[in-house]
Amino acid sequence: MRAHGQDGGGRAGRGRARRDGRPACAGSGFTLLEILLAVVLLAVVTTVTYLGFSTVTVAWRRGMDLADKLHHGDFVVEQIVMALRSAYYPLGGVNGDYGFWFKEEGDGDGAVDEASWVKLGSALVGKDAPHAGGPHRIKLTLEEDPHGRRALAVRSWGLLAQVEDFDPDELEPTYITAEVTGLNYRFQDPESVTSTDPSGAAAASGATSISSDEIEWIDDWKDTNRIPRMVELTVYMAPLAKGDRPVEIKRIVELPLAPLAWK
Repeated sequence: MRAHGQDGGGRAGRGRARRDGRPACAGSGFTLLEILLAVVLLAVVTTVTYLGFSTVTVAWRRGMDLADKLHHGDFVVEQIVMALRSAYYPLGGVNGDYGFWFKEEGDGDGAVDEASWVKLGSALVGKDAPHAGGPHRIKLTLEEDPHGRRALAVRSWGLLAQVEDFDPDELEPTYITAEVTGLNYRFQDPESVTSTDPSGAAAASGATSISSDEIEWIDDWKDTNRIPRMVELTVYMAPLAKGDRPVEIKRIVELPLAPLAWK
């Protein structure tokens, strides 16, 4: 009886284990095809995730680079704007010692215009400059710095006690930044200013409140005995990446003492 029970139970157990032709434990495993499909799906999801993350990261870095460049550019532009606003012209002055000197060099983002004017204050020259306390002339250019890069450069000198053969171009320039690659000026056309609006901007209280479309502009300034009433300044910063266009920053500046030059 015992042998018969053991033999019957063994056959029954073996029948249950091999009913589908496989061991009972094999039902919880994966086939090779299932494993390969899972690997492929995982690779696709990983690739899509990486590409999305990479795109977001590149866009974030580009945005940060642009913000840094604009912040740096705004600082440089504000220095030039302050220097223009502090342009000096004495009452009754009619000679070229106090006029606006200008040399047009190109147009658009390839412009490297040169400008020179008499000013007061420390803008562009620093508080430690020996002539910062009185009227002094500055000359703003784009030229090659000691590292071979195009850079914004300024020369400054006092108007008094200069030797007879003084040549400002022989002065050693101060290089402000190599991020500026282009500099372009336009000037309010003196002939467009009416007698009822002697400043040329009756409604303007600052540089940013004036629309460029409301003003008639000229690209060159030849009157070295006077200073312009308004200047449109465009500064081009180095592009974010090779092949990109330069970053453009534009300001319209009103010169407060300009009416003295036109009396």
